[in-house]
Amino acid sequence: MKSRPTRDARHDPGQRGSAMLLVATLLVALLAGGAVALYVQLQGTKSAGLVKASKNSLFCAEAGVIASRPTLALNYLTWPVLLDGIATNDPTWYPLSGDLDGDGVNDYEVTIKDNDDEVPPAPDDPTFDNDRRVFAVGRCLKNTDVSRQVMELLIVGGGGYVYRNQAGGGGWNTGNQNQ
Repeated sequence: MKSRPTRDARHDPGQRGSAMLLVATLLVALLAGGAVALYVQLQGTKSAGLVKASKNSLFCAEAGVIASRPTLALNYLTWPVLLDGIATNDPTWYPLSGDLDGDGVNDYEVTIKDNDDEVPPAPDDPTFDNDRRVFAVGRCLKNTDVSRQVMELLIVGGGGYVYRNQAGGGGWNTGNQNQ
């Protein structure tokens, strides 16, 4: 029986190793595609997290302004002191701050800013209030990555009565019993 001649890989003109190269190339391409898909997913998750934090920060600032309304309205006589720009003479309660979630850390801070209330030709003076109207400016302290600010016009009305509304029935009157 005749033995078959053995083939020497060094002299073989065959395709040895080409399959391995093809598999390695496909593996690298699949890994790169997976990495791109993972990156896109992580960016979407990060973006959704920032949107959520931004909304939470906005709601926090709004809640601070709402919680501060009564204090600011009751202390409207101190507005000139608060608006003068000298922080050393401000009352100890200013700027207003508070804890919304009960963790013992202040979540918001509220200050006031004067509206444009000077009558032309007088220049605007942001350190003085003429019309008992200021902006309450709420800022969220909790979400530092996406800090949001809310401004609301706060109007403190004077005392007295609107006599038109005390007339009885008909027209624009309220129809109460004061006739």
